[in-house]
Amino acid sequence: MNESDDELEAELRRLAADREPVPAALVQAALDAFGWRDIDAELAELVYDSLVDTDAASLVRGTADQRLVSFAIGGITIDVEVTSAGPGRSVMGQIAPPQRATVDIRYPQDTVTIETDELGRFESGPLPPGPASLRLRPPPGGEGPAIVTDWISL
Repeated sequence: MNESDDELEAELRRLAADREPVPAALVQAALDAFGWRDIDAELAELVYDSLVDTDAASLVRGTADQRLVSFAIGGITIDVEVTSAGPGRSVMGQIAPPQRATVDIRYPQDTVTIETDELGRFESGPLPPGPASLRLRPPPGGEGPAIVTDWISL
């Protein structure tokens, strides 16, 4: 598409919104339906968060601009390190036992998708600060449900 197509599309969207706005109930129904897309996903439990661990020994493991969190479900652990990178955040993690997976770092308005290596490691950044959740999906041809973590603040 070129610039005139973009302008035409924007004008048509404005006219449609003025003439026939989408009912609020329909928008809410769409949002509710979208929330069910991971209904079969398993929820990984937060088992460690360096922000709430005030043990003196844990303070040796990280710095003030670094957050360590761990999630667990069944026999799988997801360790994540969040580091401040200027105005953004850098995320490194590892799945144990090591396995390949697709990792979606989800934000309220966006999703960043990355692949783990054969050791279950993944890395992404810089990412915007704010709430985020991880969704791990088996690689193509892999078995098992998706795993979703609770939302944390990056």
